Amino acid sequence: MSLKQLKVFIHELEVGMFVSALDKPWAETPFPIQGFVVKNGADISRVKAYCDYVFVDIEKGISPTDMGSSDSAPRLSINSNHKTGSRDSHQGQASFNRSRTKSAQQQKLVIKPDVYKKTVELAKEIPAARVAMNNVLGCLTVATRQMIRGGGFNQDQLQEAVDAMIDSVIRCPDAFTWLLRLRSKDAHSHDHSVRSSLWATQFGRHIGLEVGQLKDLCLATLLKDIGRVKLDRALLHNQHRNAQQEAEYRGFVSHSVDQLRTAGFENRTVINIIKFHCERFDGSGYPKGCSGNQIPFLARIAGIASEFDMLCNPREAGETMAPSKATSRLYKMRGTGFSEDLVVEFIQSVGLYPAGTFVELTTGDRGMVIEQNPRARLAPRLAVFENKDGVIDQAKYIFVDLKNEQQTRERLQKFGERRAYDVSKLAIVRDIQPDSFGLEYSLLEDLIARPFNSGASELLVANTGHSSPRNRSFFSALKQRFVG
Repeated sequence: MSLKQLKVFIHELEVGMFVSALDKPWAETPFPIQGFVVKNGADISRVKAYCDYVFVDIEKGISPTDMGSSDSAPRLSINSNHKTGSRDSHQGQASFNRSRTKSAQQQKLVIKPDVYKKTVELAKEIPAARVAMNNVLGCLTVATRQMIRGGGFNQDQLQEAVDAMIDSVIRCPDAFTWLLRLRSKDAHSHDHSVRSSLWATQFGRHIGLEVGQLKDLCLATLLKDIGRVKLDRALLHNQHRNAQQEAEYRGFVSHSVDQLRTAGFENRTVINIIKFHCERFDGSGYPKGCSGNQIPFLARIAGIASEFDMLCNPREAGETMAPSKATSRLYKMRGTGFSEDLVVEFIQSVGLYPAGTFVELTTGDRGMVIEQNPRARLAPRLAVFENKDGVIDQAKYIFVDLKNEQQTRERLQKFGERRAYDVSKLAIVRDIQPDSFGLEYSLLEDLIARPFNSGASELLVANTGHSSPRNRSFFSALKQRFVG
């Protein structure tokens, strides 16, 4: 009698399922050839160490549909004596395609907003965040070079760097955001990976993932693109790849996994995140065309974080995209590229105006986001610059907190003749490209080095009449510090 089996990806394996077939010969594993029942979490961990997916016999054990959980996604039912391409197989696949998106939408995103609290002020966290960022970049560079040569890499050292990054993001999530924005565009080949890992970690923090999950997510997002070194540089920067070139390009996912395995990397969770991070909610991704809940949850986060950073900082294009435009583009992908609840919460986590974003207020004033208000993302803390006839005065700026509208109006009014009381609502009207400011991110660190005190009565205005680093125009001081 034939066995009725269901293909189950390893992250979907549950206690009570009967494993009847593996994705590799039984002889290459310690498992009994006649199959076995998954009895506990330890059994699941053992299977994870050897397999990417298995087949379960729903007559000898529970079926995924028996779990009664919204986490279960439809799987293609197969029969062991069916041949590939049979009529029944095609019918099963068609039924699967019709139902997969509907089923995927049933999964509820669990959010635990109060797990992490900001414990360190931005100005105080910057030094630790800078050390952590430099360590991550340095360890990632060394690890990549070692893997290119076909050898192993210091996994403990990279993990320590990731741990320090996680700790910093938990203490004060805006510090890392700032430091990455301060880096010149394309200053380092790994910037995309580090930025993506930051967005993913911030999102994980936002929804309250466990620290261990944050570490796996961060490490996977850092390592997800190492397989690109196997591709021709011209292919990477080609914006108009034909079908053959696109297939070759998509091979970087497999290259990344292969390089990690060759290097002796054994964290199956991290490898699975990398394998699935280019899959999409509607099945349009690659390399396997998985959809909905077939994609591991952490891989979905890595995918959306990577997509967001590529929108903000296109690999192929020379111009960056303002964060609000990137989030708008991302929002249009809900229900297709990514599940709607995931997109909405991701936008909530990064905010429409991340730290370092240049903005214009309803009063016509222009400034830059210094720090987020976690429970009021549309009302961040800003540095507002003196604006004379449409030209930004680099010498003068004040700090305001849009969450405290009355105090902000008072500060703007004292700062000079402006429309602080001429508008009914004091808010950000749009974000603008840095070029229109005539400024560079590499000239801004002095702003975040100064404590932001929303309760201070005095105005924080730079003085250009002296040459000391504290009193001179902060832009000229920073230019001397960072440029050259």
